[in-house]
Amino acid sequence: MAAVEQQQQPTASPFTPPSSPLSPPPSSPATVRSPSPSVFDVFPFVCEDPPIRALSGSQYYLIHEAYHSSPLPNDILFPWLHGVDGTSPAQNSFFGIQESPVPLHRGVTVVQAEEQTSKCLLVGSVYPSDIFNPPILNDGDHSCHELRTFLKMNDSEGINLRNFKIQVAKYATLSDIVVYGENGLNDSVLEIAKQAAWAQQALREENPNGIDYEVFVILDSFSFFEKEFPDLVAIDTQGIIRNKVNFLEQEREEMRLLTAASEISHNVWLGNTQDVPVSSDMDPADSAISLIDDNPHQFSICIESHDLAEMPDTAALKVFADQLANVPTCRPTPMDDIIHIDCISSGVGCNNAAAFDTIATKLMDLCEFISSQSNKFDRRVLIHCADGYTETSLLAITYLMFNENLKLPQAYIKLQKTRSFFVYSNDVTMLLTIEKRVWERKKLEQKKLSSPSSPSSPQSSSQSLSSLPSTSPSSSSSQLQEKEIENNEKFPWFFSPFFEGSFPSRILPFLYLGNLNHACNAGMLKALGVTHVLSVGEDSKLDKKEFELYYLDNLYDDGIDSLWNHLDSCVNFIENARRSNGSILIHCRVGVSRSATITIAYIMRHLGRSLVSSYLYVRARRLNVIIQPNLKFMYELLQYEQKLTGRMNINWVWLAKEIHALNMCYVGA
Repeated sequence: MAAVEQQQQPTASPFTPPSSPLSPPPSSPATVRSPSPSVFDVFPFVCEDPPIRALSGSQYYLIHEAYHSSPLPNDILFPWLHGVDGTSPAQNSFFGIQESPVPLHRGVTVVQAEEQTSKCLLVGSVYPSDIFNPPILNDGDHSCHELRTFLKMNDSEGINLRNFKIQVAKYATLSDIVVYGENGLNDSVLEIAKQAAWAQQALREENPNGIDYEVFVILDSFSFFEKEFPDLVAIDTQGIIRNKVNFLEQEREEMRLLTAASEISHNVWLGNTQDVPVSSDMDPADSAISLIDDNPHQFSICIESHDLAEMPDTAALKVFADQLANVPTCRPTPMDDIIHIDCISSGVGCNNAAAFDTIATKLMDLCEFISSQSNKFDRRVLIHCADGYTETSLLAITYLMFNENLKLPQAYIKLQKTRSFFVYSNDVTMLLTIEKRVWERKKLEQKKLSSPSSPSSPQSSSQSLSSLPSTSPSSSSSQLQEKEIENNEKFPWFFSPFFEGSFPSRILPFLYLGNLNHACNAGMLKALGVTHVLSVGEDSKLDKKEFELYYLDNLYDDGIDSLWNHLDSCVNFIENARRSNGSILIHCRVGVSRSATITIAYIMRHLGRSLVSSYLYVRARRLNVIIQPNLKFMYELLQYEQKLTGRMNINWVWLAKEIHALNMCYVGA
């Protein structure tokens, strides 16, 4: 062993590995076979029983590059990667197969032998527990070792088209295994390599017609990669992340950028909680407020919408107004003088009419306070919540109706022109009722101001906050009914059975991603300026005279149908919409798999982003809907990345593992 190690470590010169040991095979399943044993002779044994071969760090680098740039096979891995092994009649019937043989494919799985470490990780690596069962003591020929077998990951109990959890272990059984550690070849690295070799032997006994896979160990220490091939370092010897995307952090950063504070009305801004400046007497941990040491937008008032909020009454608002009266209106507002207010969030609902009356009245009182401070005193107001697009929608839309004399559909359109937002379908009824209350109050205020006994203007900033009746006089009921009829006639898209309370998700200024109901609401599409519609497997039945339509018929989200042959034509259709200064809606039935896949592909080509970056970009902008292309679609997107860039920037194993980990962050949330 020592002789081999001494011989191999200095061999850092470029080495062209054989094309077959660790490179993926051609896509034709009928001709893929294990290479002749002589192909591996260039890699010396470090152990012959079980057989384990040696790699230098330079050799591994070239193998890594060849693997990531070699085309992925088109037609041999599915439905096997869905967890189908041919033993379940229900699965066989669903996929239209009689059996599901193990694919004749040669991949690469890279294993960091030191399970507990949080450092020294190569790009694309997994840990032993990701692919092996817990060890069992062997009382046979290898009694001094703990034998481990590959995890059995067939999903024979049902059909799961998005089982990213099983992909690492499944793919390992189709792979040559490369094992490494922080200090190069040592006892722990060799032990994991032996376990991999024994696991492969067990598989060969189960499937004698399969490929004979190999196990390799990297002789060089991890510091060699840091010095010679830093692009292969995911986490360095100090535990610092170098070339590894944290999917959750990146998704949150995309959401933060999407929902950063923007002005929705004069001096009134909508944003996320990280836009809030922190005063000296506030705990930065409260409401996930970020540690920023300035106030770039010069906010004087910050209003947080959340489901546990206790809304201020008129007395509290008068106190706030009096406090602000002592603060100069010239910017910036001192940090300690910023007023922080709570407001009820969207989606909370009301249990009874009395509770709703109280909430509606307090909402309008708060809107009146905001309007006074922003318009009369030229103070800037931030309305914010944790995600920046959901909890604040109730207050933001109410304020636009109140301050700008807009009908509810008009407030929707105005807010949409400024930023993306989400409204729960149950909140639409509440907003319609609030719309009535807003106009009732407006009429009463107008009547009060026109009365000879009423003062022409309020004497102070707080006098206008007096409580007003929330119900209109009987004489105005007919006028309100007329307004409802006018609304239905002027904004039929809002009252359409296809309208669910929110618009499709705006991914780019000219590109929306949505569902079938969005596509069927022609009036809403026109209100949004949509000119092109790409329907993926679901017919919107729109008028071809009103929209440019592209319909992919008979394409299902079933793990069988492929989008590969349609990606370029769909991307070109989207690009034509952009170049004609149009806007496009891409949809399927739900807007999470088929249409999301095409949207991701377009982002990859249009913005030049990697698959991972594009996936997280679209996922963040789909707002409250979590996109999830099925396994086959994600695999085809990985192929598309290879087509666009000549290589995949992440291997299938790591991609699947990270997507599963990201999804688990939202389980039970």
